[in-house]
Amino acid sequence: MTNNLLQKIKVTSQTDAIPILRNNTLDLIIKKIGEQKIRNILEIGTAYGYSAYKMSLCKSVHKVVTLEKNPNNWTIAKHFLNNVNKIELINTDAFLYTPHDIFDLILLDGPKSHQEELVKKYLDYLSPNGLIIVDNIYLKKITTKTNLNKNQQKLVVKLTNFKRWLIDNKTIQVEFIDVDDGVAFINKIS
Repeated sequence: MTNNLLQKIKVTSQTDAIPILRNNTLDLIIKKIGEQKIRNILEIGTAYGYSAYKMSLCKSVHKVVTLEKNPNNWTIAKHFLNNVNKIELINTDAFLYTPHDIFDLILLDGPKSHQEELVKKYLDYLSPNGLIIVDNIYLKKITTKTNLNKNQQKLVVKLTNFKRWLIDNKTIQVEFIDVDDGVAFINKIS
């Protein structure tokens, strides 16, 4: 059942051109969940629920709250994950949502042009030894191109500024990991 559902979500996502976390990135996240015995997770960017479901299968995980702004994606995720007790699917904009909990892991896989704002907002909802993971920190499919349109140019500038902000921010520790399209691991400094 577990592998069948994972495969169904993956295939449907690929068929509908809905991006999911790449295998190496997701494996790295699953490893971190196990090492740190993560109990509760907030995911920003559900898509069809592939990563939320995979994370919910981890032994230590008790709850995954996952936010999806797109009502169509949320409906499809709800169809797949309706019977998964560990997952709470919320159809909302991450900028409007106010959590009621503190999380051990916050996964940002949402809007790439607003990552700094999301980190600033959600740092307050991170447990003292918690971890924020930002996916696609390198955006290689854009940053390796030579002819960028104006929107892509703006996104590259925002991404560069975001990485600089992470490095310069004295309230956090950041580690960039060059796996797939790059991830950033962010910890609060006590």
